[in-house]
Amino acid sequence: MTRLLALAVMLAASVPARAQDAAALFDRGVTWDAFLADVQSQRDKWQTNAGRATVDADLVQRFKRVAPGLKILVVAEPSCSDSVNTIPYLAKLAALTGVDLRIVNKATGAPVIEHHLTPDGRTATPTVILLRDGKEAGVWVERPAVLQTWHMSMAALDSDERLRRKLSWYDWDRGATTLAEIVALAEK
Repeated sequence: MTRLLALAVMLAASVPARAQDAAALFDRGVTWDAFLADVQSQRDKWQTNAGRATVDADLVQRFKRVAPGLKILVVAEPSCSDSVNTIPYLAKLAALTGVDLRIVNKATGAPVIEHHLTPDGRTATPTVILLRDGKEAGVWVERPAVLQTWHMSMAALDSDERLRRKLSWYDWDRGATTLAEIVALAEK
């Protein structure tokens, strides 16, 4: 019983530390414009997605309703195929709703992403952390749930074919599913 109580105390004590880590990382992050200006890897894809990013008016209105006190911290890598296909759309949503968004790389964001793993137990980018009044209010990791489920179920495909199909899905979806999930997360 003593060990169980000690474990519960340790777990409870670690939650505020992670939230503080995320809030501190937000202050160290760069803006979307600065991030996009410095991107070298997949530069054309980043710029294409940023240029074609649109957000459904309903999602904008829903996000505006929950925006007070909200900030978005993103842990992303320019070379990541999931980041390049989600973050430009999230940046557009943030800009349209007046929510501050900051981006850090995986090395800088390691203390936070190590606590927010994918369903198969990996750290991944992008990791999107919603901060409300300096506290973690929600976390979205790597890719939309429907794509994650498909991706995990297609392990038998060779990795090049699985990547090709994933990228095709992203081109078709254009950030809509990612944004719907993140807005729903912010509304909780």
